[in-house]
Amino acid sequence: MSSDRATPETPIQPEGDDVPAAGPVAPPRRTLERFADQRQRLKDVASSLAQSLDPRAVAGHLLDAACGLLGAPQGWVAVISADGQFAEVLDARGYDAAALDRWSRVPLDLRTPMTVAIREQRPLLHRSMVQRHAEFPVLAERDGSTSRSEASAVVPLAFEGRTTGALAIAFDTVRDLDEDEVWFLESLAAQGSQSLERARLFAALHEREERLRFALSASGTGTWEWNVEAGRMDWSPEISALYGTEPGWAPPSLEAYLEFVHPDDRPWVAEAINAAVREGTRYEAEFRILRPDGTMRWTHGVGRVQMNEAGTPIRMIGTGLDISGRRRAEEERDRALETEREAARLRDAFIGVVSHELRTPITTIFGGTRVLARRWREMEPAARDDILGDVVEEADRLYRLVEDLLVLTRVERGSLEVSDEPIHLVRVLERVTASEGARWPGVTFEMQVSSRLPSVAGEDTYVEQVLRNLLGNAAKYGGPTSRVTITAEADADEVTLSVLDEGPGIDDAEAESLFDLFYRSEQVAHTAPGAGIGLFVCRQLVHAMGGRIRAETRPGGGAAFRVTLPRYADDEGG
Repeated sequence: MSSDRATPETPIQPEGDDVPAAGPVAPPRRTLERFADQRQRLKDVASSLAQSLDPRAVAGHLLDAACGLLGAPQGWVAVISADGQFAEVLDARGYDAAALDRWSRVPLDLRTPMTVAIREQRPLLHRSMVQRHAEFPVLAERDGSTSRSEASAVVPLAFEGRTTGALAIAFDTVRDLDEDEVWFLESLAAQGSQSLERARLFAALHEREERLRFALSASGTGTWEWNVEAGRMDWSPEISALYGTEPGWAPPSLEAYLEFVHPDDRPWVAEAINAAVREGTRYEAEFRILRPDGTMRWTHGVGRVQMNEAGTPIRMIGTGLDISGRRRAEEERDRALETEREAARLRDAFIGVVSHELRTPITTIFGGTRVLARRWREMEPAARDDILGDVVEEADRLYRLVEDLLVLTRVERGSLEVSDEPIHLVRVLERVTASEGARWPGVTFEMQVSSRLPSVAGEDTYVEQVLRNLLGNAAKYGGPTSRVTITAEADADEVTLSVLDEGPGIDDAEAESLFDLFYRSEQVAHTAPGAGIGLFVCRQLVHAMGGRIRAETRPGGGAAFRVTLPRYADDEGG
């Protein structure tokens, strides 16, 4: 590397309380002129990024904004490789080819400012090369004396809590980056990470469409002919292969051909053909066909009518193309888009619900502990106990919510796994009723369960989590002095646990919806707090263990929640 160039691996990190918080934060006090300049630049970048669907173009816009506004001669944008093992430089400013060659692909397990910012999801700031090399000796080892970058900054790029890369700038002078500059870089990174993810998805979709176009162009296109006057048809071997018939055979009439068309498409396909013949217009249609072996295919047919001198249609000729692959891809795309829309809806709902549910216990815990820390010695013991009781209660509520959220996260990622171990239900029930009894001191928990209840197959912690949620709900909706009854029945294959409460009961029409994510019945939503997560988690855990869960109204009032789990294979009962 030449003496006036620097390595792209050049970031900053003050120590202790000077480390900036991860992610964009509210801008500190600054002059109106500087604030307006940064805000305007962020708006300009947002406008540019909105029109960019190429990852390198997105990286270029980020570097232009970062280096341009902050006056940095060098900068780079790196992203995590497809295999998740490397950080790869997507675009750079101010580095020669030798430097880029050395640092264009960096193993994530190599300790450099680039990889640390990505792995630990935090910004790194250095005021000089000496400070940077002291913290990261590998930079000096690789670059020797060729690097001339002084101050530097690296901020992570993150999308939905997942680090995707990093943005860096470097200066040729020793200096400190102030809070305004760090805020601008982090805000820029927040904008860029979303645009990079959008560009990556677009590139993947474009690549899929390119492959699809190639497959279609390589597919065989067949020809067909219909003698309108004689009524007979003829088609090529490619059409025979498409329709699954013997080569050389063709339908003897239009009516016989229409028997191949899917019944739902047959009326309008027949009308399209007849309209083309009647009006002498072009025929084109995409429709489903049923082959003799019962399989369904999609075909794209195009044809034109030939007339005699009198203007009478004498024949129709055309082509047929198997478009089943394209239609499957379109259906897959539509499903993916619908899944993404549903995921976006769930994310929005999740953020709204969880932020509210987390804020309440955290506020109580934070406020209570601050009061205790400041006034412990001067407070009356009873007052201290009240505050401690509130803290313990909200901490328990927070713990339960976090446990449910962990299960929810595993479900969304498809990584929910359960073991197949024998579970002694009586012991689990004793633990759960004891803990819930302490949590709801006015509620009576009554177990009507035989001590010889057979073991079930599943995972102990998950069974306990399900029962804890069900008993907690029963106590919450039944009232502070209500009774919660737990019963059990066993047959040769399964064990069914029932949790019976004295609450308002449930509407039979809502029995299934109660287990949907974020669903809360209007009948009871106003009577007690909740996130609409617990019963969804119960259903997911029970299903993962091979069981079933249902809800119903008790004839005498209240609700019954019943969990059925398979008996452990080696259990003989008792």
